[in-house]
Amino acid sequence: MLAQDRSFRISKAIVFRGSFYLGGDMPIDPVDPSSPDGRARVLNQPAVVRIRILERRTMALVADVRSNPDGTWRVERIADVEYIVLGLDEAGRVNAAIQDWVRPAPMVR
Repeated sequence: MLAQDRSFRISKAIVFRGSFYLGGDMPIDPVDPSSPDGRARVLNQPAVVRIRILERRTMALVADVRSNPDGTWRVERIADVEYIVLGLDEAGRVNAAIQDWVRPAPMVR
């Protein structure tokens, strides 16, 4: 599922299309502190954040999305290559968060 009720743009370049996804998901077990939590956060609270995904080799913009209010976001049908993921707090409360060398996960059918 893509970010709901938010603007979404993905590159039309065929090279970026595939059967993989990147996303910030809710923890599988919210009670377990060791459960991975990929949501976008500002000052450690889930928040609406602008997410920009760049293909690492060319630095081409692949997607530009906004997370949902609960911090979840997802970009589907991208290629299995390395990306840079930028999380930008458009309200300017904190600096950008950057993840480099990010590999997407395969989409489950």
